[in-house]
Amino acid sequence: MQNLFAFFYRYAFVFLFLILEFVSIRLIVSRNENQRTIFLNSSNLIVGTLYERMDAVRKYFGLRQDNAALAEENSRLKNQLANLMNASPLITDSITDTVYRQRFVMHAAQVVNNSIERRNNVMTINKGARDGIDKYATVVEPTGIVGFVTHLGIRYATVMSILNSNSRVSAMVKRTSTRGNLVWPGNSPLIMNVEAIPKHADVRVGDTIVTSSFSHFPAGHPVGEITKATIEPGENFYLIEVRLFNDLARTNHVYVINDLHKSELDSLNQFNTQK
Repeated sequence: MQNLFAFFYRYAFVFLFLILEFVSIRLIVSRNENQRTIFLNSSNLIVGTLYERMDAVRKYFGLRQDNAALAEENSRLKNQLANLMNASPLITDSITDTVYRQRFVMHAAQVVNNSIERRNNVMTINKGARDGIDKYATVVEPTGIVGFVTHLGIRYATVMSILNSNSRVSAMVKRTSTRGNLVWPGNSPLIMNVEAIPKHADVRVGDTIVTSSFSHFPAGHPVGEITKATIEPGENFYLIEVRLFNDLARTNHVYVINDLHKSELDSLNQFNTQK
């Protein structure tokens, strides 16, 4: 113990310098917008690179599962292609569709860091602003939804997982198109709730939940299956439990979707809210 005190006494000025340096940097970053932006971008780059190296080791041991998932997806896509090739040929006319406009742009990305055990879970992906990713872009898997881009770096981005107390996604019962809000109760990473579906709606265990047109996700993207639907005495809305189709604990490959209509929709929604 005496040697420990002697060590701290000997290097007291060094420790004091480090503490003052930390306090100074914190004050500069917290009170200056430009420095805060530079700090966040730099920290995203450093942390993202570290996570990517760690994730490369983890993915090496999970290649068998990844290959199986990719083979299954390729099989499904080939089956769809075969069905299209065997379909009756379409008769074309001279009508030109000038109304259609592209709405979504999709980018493939990999998850380099992920959490599922917290109340507000996030993940890091290896794509950023230089790759064309937009802030608040949606993130999906072929079998389910993942979250939203909240912080954007040059080469990496932070995604707010749907396993987050701040996440709310407009979803609907596929069979009836009845809409509600998908939220995470904070327990199992496989279970979410759908709120705000009135008790007069036709809801059944086994119904499929998909994203609605009210969300920034592409409408109709799969979410999960209803495992429980009850109405408490005196309540006007269902208590609905949904088991997700995708397991976010095993999420590796994702698609980031930029909504080209988002800014216009947000401005209109803000205008309507202020009226």
